[in-house]
Amino acid sequence: MHLTVYEQGEIFYFAFLFGIILGVFYDFFRFLRYLGFNSKSAVIVWDIVFMSACSVLCFLFAQVTVNGKLRFFTLFAHFCGMISYRYSFGLLSGAVFAFVEKILIKIKTMLTAIIGFVQNVFLKVYSSINSILDKNDEDFEKKSEFVKKFQTNLK
Repeated sequence: MHLTVYEQGEIFYFAFLFGIILGVFYDFFRFLRYLGFNSKSAVIVWDIVFMSACSVLCFLFAQVTVNGKLRFFTLFAHFCGMISYRYSFGLLSGAVFAFVEKILIKIKTMLTAIIGFVQNVFLKVYSSINSILDKNDEDFEKKSEFVKKFQTNLK
């Protein structure tokens, strides 16, 4: 299959845009690392998942555009698209991730404080209800003893 220069340019353009999409996809995995999934084993697993997904997506892209033939310029365009995204908007997304991480930490701290407060309130209510029930049990036992004495006196 022979490609004209126009077709090659068009495929290169779409491959470049697809590389940008792959860069955005990589940002999802970067965000997971910012959220704390950054142990050595987690990074290895996420990298394998990312590389596997990218290879499948690049294969599907090649199937659609050049009938599954491997063209170096499409891989080069994927790479250029990813790199251009990573060093332009990707730098901005890193700052956004750091900001979101700070917000999530504040939300977590706030929720922990709220849950602790609600837990303390429930514990105090539970203990006060429990003490009231214990007092009522003692009163009931005294009354039942009186009733038992009264019934034995009647016999």
